[in-house]
Amino acid sequence: MTEAILRTKAKDYFNQKFQNEIVKFWFPARVKYRAEIDIFGIWYGICWVRNRFIFFQLTTISNKSARLKKIINTMLSNRFYFTEPNEGWLMCWRKKEKRFEMFKI
Repeated sequence: MTEAILRTKAKDYFNQKFQNEIVKFWFPARVKYRAEIDIFGIWYGICWVRNRFIFFQLTTISNKSARLKKIINTMLSNRFYFTEPNEGWLMCWRKKEKRFEMFKI
């Protein structure tokens, strides 16, 4: 599944989850001939809801373990931790069930 499709599904998920709230998104720019650019090297995008930021990484369920390992290793080696009310989510897309499986980090 392409990144653009996952990005659209993630926006729909957040808008549905926080229906009565103003939800804003920010994704780093994608450069055509460069390597992938992630926020702090691990996060795919940021969602802002009320007074908190949700950093999220999008992937498919088959790639879950690799992404989780990358996130944990990067956060531990750089001493990067979340403080309330901010959160980090690994959002794994299940194609057959057409839904996200969420893992809070």
